[in-house]
Amino acid sequence: MLRKQAVVVGAILAAGIVLFLTCSFYIRRTSGDYDVVKFLPPLSPESLLLSQQPFPKKIWQSWKDDSDGPTERTVGFPHKWRTVNPQYRYERITDANCNAYVEDHFPANVSRVFTSLADPILKADLLRYLVLMLEGGVWADIDVLPHIPISDWITEAYRHTANLVVGIENDKHKNPIWPGSPYSVQLAQYTILAKPHHPAITTLVDRVVGNLARLYEGKKSTDRVTFTEVMFTTGPFAFTEVLMNYFTEVTGTNHTGDELDRITEPKLIGDVLVLPIDSFGWLPHRHRHEAGDPSILVEHLFIGSWRAGHPG
Repeated sequence: MLRKQAVVVGAILAAGIVLFLTCSFYIRRTSGDYDVVKFLPPLSPESLLLSQQPFPKKIWQSWKDDSDGPTERTVGFPHKWRTVNPQYRYERITDANCNAYVEDHFPANVSRVFTSLADPILKADLLRYLVLMLEGGVWADIDVLPHIPISDWITEAYRHTANLVVGIENDKHKNPIWPGSPYSVQLAQYTILAKPHHPAITTLVDRVVGNLARLYEGKKSTDRVTFTEVMFTTGPFAFTEVLMNYFTEVTGTNHTGDELDRITEPKLIGDVLVLPIDSFGWLPHRHRHEAGDPSILVEHLFIGSWRAGHPG
């Protein structure tokens, strides 16, 4: 046992030295010279261990069982994920079997909360976080279309340091992303690439389960869940808050999203790679990049069919 522990400790130390020497500084080449642009804080032992593991080759989606009424979105898009990423395992969890998946893989205190949820969007949000925490890989909403193979999402410069990849969904350019918010960007949770047991996703699961408990404390069984309640309880607002807190924790400086204003290249914060808005949030009418540009990794249709059942 002692020998095994020594080997593990030695591996962590060795990995830390290598990563410090190779990744502690972001280097920019200008006119043949190399300039040190920014010092990157050293990764935690937990992140170092994750950095030694590859991203799982798994693609996850969730939708109802629509075999009697298939559409391009529920057949064509999933097919595209498989054809663009032939080496990846693809799995779609349905409304009918999601309870069984969670009950089989998570403790009773978590599965009870999940199976008790009647609101489908709250359930879908929690499901994505649970899957990514346990299994890792790519989560993509059913209205997300891949443009570029997942293997090309991370450039060589970040392959050995990024353990979680997220994109910017909306950027208010240093103004509050929603009234009263301390953040100026909204991070996308309709597409996420994660390694299993990433600390930010683990924290997110804990936060969302707590948010759900508080939400239903003051609700009657007949009360509808509002749009705002979804956004703050399980949706992008909750996701953004947890990630911003994680950025602050790992860097020792306060993060509000202002540091991500108008970025055009990926930015590594701790072990999280944040992608520019067009990587995950490209919309044709914005014309920031033409269709087919390699910086566009996925296309989200922003159908938002769930909003009709959530007033506000």
